[in-house]
Amino acid sequence: MANRLVCLCNFVDEKEIRLVLKKGAESTADIQRFTRAGTSCGRCLPEIDELVLNHKKNKPEDQQRKLELGQ
Repeated sequence: MANRLVCLCNFVDEKEIRLVLKKGAESTADIQRFTRAGTSCGRCLPEIDELVLNHKKNKPEDQQRKLELGQ
């Protein structure tokens, strides 16, 4: 996959956004706070939203939540 520029205004690429998501960002607001992507004109916000949604969808389930104690 090519590393493409997502936020033209602040020069934030997809790789940087994915890295922030891996480090624990949970929302578009987190991406804005840590990278400044989407904080100028806002044209990239739908794409950032999509990256966040895809990350959450593909994120492995927390192993602690798989335990079903007391049954």
